[in-house]
Amino acid sequence: MSFIKRQIENKRFRSASRRTVGLPFELSLESISEVEKFQRSKDKESLQKFNTDVKEWADDSKRDLRVSIKSLVKRDVYLSDSLRANLYYDRKYASEVNRVGFSFVREGVYIHRGAGRGQGGVIGGRWIDRHGKQKERSADSAGLQGTGKRKPIRWFDPVIDRRLPVLADIVSDYSATMQIDAANIFIEQ
Repeated sequence: MSFIKRQIENKRFRSASRRTVGLPFELSLESISEVEKFQRSKDKESLQKFNTDVKEWADDSKRDLRVSIKSLVKRDVYLSDSLRANLYYDRKYASEVNRVGFSFVREGVYIHRGAGRGQGGVIGGRWIDRHGKQKERSADSAGLQGTGKRKPIRWFDPVIDRRLPVLADIVSDYSATMQIDAANIFIEQ
């Protein structure tokens, strides 16, 4: 492979990894010690129980989020059907869950923050619609998010905040050197 091709591949890899690093709505289960992680990988029964407990927690959280959507959001077009709980595994020593994420359509963030047509955020944004055209926030709607007739409907953050202590108990029962990084899970941050 030539030098130019390697540079192009490295640039493509860096841009792809940058897109996935800051994914919103996920929490990390981080281990403080690599030695402890290696020792945990030897105990297959405990590892399997931890993975199933975290999967059950994610499924219960997804169910609670759907109940929250059905009870709070009047016009649920795609949101409850698109809600997914994603588990990511660390494959270094064994298949241990190290991240839990939630994905849903863009309207979920709009509903949670009270944004909509003519009521955009401060930062602004660009996106590609379903027809492949690039769209952009209007300059007139800057800073109007959460005002007017569209009020924020907090359907995500309170449910996850209520469910985090259950996950903390699961993690603490599994390992004393594991911690939860919930910096990227909440919408309102």
